[in-house]
Amino acid sequence: MILLGMFLAGMPLVFVVTQQAYNQSPPLQLGGDYRGWMMAHLEGLLNGLMVIAVAAITRFRSMSPGRERVLVVSLAIGGWGNTLASILAPIMGVRGMIFDGSASNNLVAAMFTLALVGTVLALLTVVLHLAPKD
Repeated sequence: MILLGMFLAGMPLVFVVTQQAYNQSPPLQLGGDYRGWMMAHLEGLLNGLMVIAVAAITRFRSMSPGRERVLVVSLAIGGWGNTLASILAPIMGVRGMIFDGSASNNLVAAMFTLALVGTVLALLTVVLHLAPKD
């Protein structure tokens, strides 16, 4: 996730900044604007850091295999869903924040929604795991 955010979204961000600041045409036309590529760049970095942080926090107490499976799957869905949706959005020229009549926008919005569910489930799993046992 971090590498995808750095390179797959970071390079188009550099292209957009170079085009806007120096009026030079980028070597590759991927579409999108500064705001979209900045979001994609940060989504990869921040979601990757979230996965690392949650994984580190859960090592304070041993986790049951079933709960660990739920955590791993939900973190993967949340992290990769946000990262990939935010990269697809500027390429497709959409934001994906609401569902509308556009198929490409609805695809990105569905990916963001699924990622939100995965992230909330992962965080809930961690809270339940770390909650004091009576």
